[in-house]
Amino acid sequence: MFSEEKLMLKLILSIFIFLSIIISSEKQDIIDVLEKYNKAFGEKKYSEIIKFFDYPASFNLTDKTITASNRFKLKLIYKKIIGSLPNYYSYSKWDDIDIQLTDENIAIVNADFSRYKKDHTIFYSGSAQYLLRLENDRWRIFSLTPYDKINTLK
Repeated sequence: MFSEEKLMLKLILSIFIFLSIIISSEKQDIIDVLEKYNKAFGEKKYSEIIKFFDYPASFNLTDKTITASNRFKLKLIYKKIIGSLPNYYSYSKWDDIDIQLTDENIAIVNADFSRYKKDHTIFYSGSAQYLLRLENDRWRIFSLTPYDKINTLK
């Protein structure tokens, strides 16, 4: 009886460790996608930026939603976004990334970021919610919503 309990405990522990490794790997995969996306954004590499998206992609602004149904339209959206940044913009960094999986194929990411000048001082900090889908073993953004603050209604 004692050996059965010990075996069961080992099995449960093994499953827990296995699941922890998988979840940690999923989290790192999502962070890697966001880091590469952020790098491409800072370097104004439009052809790279669009590789991180699944279509249709939506940008949910306060007053409207902009949808990109293909790579060409998404590239135009990013040319407008990046073109509206001040000349002294140099790069962006993630300050905090919170990831939730709704199932094995959808992730909700709330991320805080800062934008830096060429002298490495912050000139803007913001937040955005990214929805990502796992497709063909790659995480891709399909929705982006900038926000100031999330209020939880109870």
